Parts: sequence; structure tokens; C-alpha cells
Amino acid sequence: MNKLMKALFVVALLASSAAQAVVVRGAGTGALIGGDLTDPENNGNPEADIGYNATFRSSVEPGFGGGEYAFNVFDNRVGGGNDKWCCDGGTVWVEANFGSKRYNLTKFTATSGNDGPERDPDIWQILGSNDGINYTPIFSYNNNGVSAWGSNRLQVNEYSKAGGDFTSNAAYSIFRYQATSTVYEGGMHQLNELEFFGTAVPEPGTLALSGLGLMALLLSRRKKRA
Repeated sequence: MNKLMKALFVVALLASSAAQAVVVRGAGTGALIGGDLTDPENNGNPEADIGYNATFRSSVEPGFGGGEYAFNVFDNRVGGGNDKWCCDGGTVWVEANFGSKRYNLTKFTATSGNDGPERDPDIWQILGSNDGINYTPIFSYNNNGVSAWGSNRLQVNEYSKAGGDFTSNAAYSIFRYQATSTVYEGGMHQLNELEFFGTAVPEPGTLALSGLGLMALLLSRRKKRA
């Protein structure tokens, strides 16, 4: 591919992503929103893996302290080393499980790593699930060879339903970040931080009980009128 073709290819990719109303919040820990679903009280202790409102799981390198492990994306800290996740490339994922609670995702943030952009994902998704087996895409980024953060390091990007970045109205108990490619094909993968925000919906059992209660109330009123 000659230089002109490469330039046109990059322009086309950038144009294809322009429809997304991503908000660049800045760089570093101070640019995070805070109080997300995994740690609404902002009191999680990543070194002890306590104080979180979710349990975490990953395809590789599960854990917080001691290295550039997967759960560091939920530690509310932006930086290098123990504050980030870095692993071999390929298909990798990390997820937050809220148990019996389900949420309609309204927005999320994703923060770039401190190393070069060649380690950034260029094909990645946010997926939702209620059983840990079947996953539904909520948000997708697919720009082969182009990082969502450009060359900016430790940058916090905010994606929202209100901004048109995604449209899902379904509620899920599990939210997963999954990457299948990096800017440098076959290279290392990195991600610094994830924050999920959403609206809670009643649990299926609660809805059923509410429905039974409403029916009982209506029957009781009919009997009194009779």
C-alpha cells in the first residue's frame, strides 16, 4: 500500500468513528468520573480486593496487586505499573459481575495505557450478559490500526448512550470489556481503567412479586366493593 492509499485509509477510519460523540475528559486519575457501579462509595481497596460492589473475572492475569494485572482496570487509579493492565495480545477480556443486580448501561469510561499507542486495542467491545455464557454487544470500536485515544497517554474517554455512542436499553448483571486486536498486530495489549455507570432495574423475582401483590390488592378491592 503506497503512502497516498495509507493516508486515505486512515482518513476513512477517522471519519467512520466521527459519529461517536466520545468526550475526552482529560488525563490521569483526576479525569475519572468516580463513584461508578463497581465502587460507588469510592472505598475499594485493590491491594486486598475488598470494598467493591462487584466480583471480577478475566481471561488472563486475574488479580489486582503485584503486577500489571487485569483487575487493575477497576482500581480507580490511572498510571503505570500496578495501576494498569498489560498482557499478551489476541482476544482478551475482563468483566464486572453484579450478581442479582441488573443495570441499564448509560455511560462508561475507558482510559489508555502509559506505554506507546501500538499496545492500545483497535478492535474492542463492551458486552452485557445475565448468565456469564451468552454475551450481547453494547458498544463496539473497530478501527483497524487506529487507537481510540490517538497518541494521548493516560487519557480518559467517556462514551454515553445520551451522546449516541450506543443505544442498548437492555439490563445486564455482567459488563465485559473484550479486545480482539491491538494497533500493532500481534503485539502486547494494554488498558488503564474502566468505569461503568447505569440505572438499576428491578430483579425479575421482584417484578413477579410486585405483580402478584398488585393482583392481590385489586382482588381485595373488588371483594370490598361486592
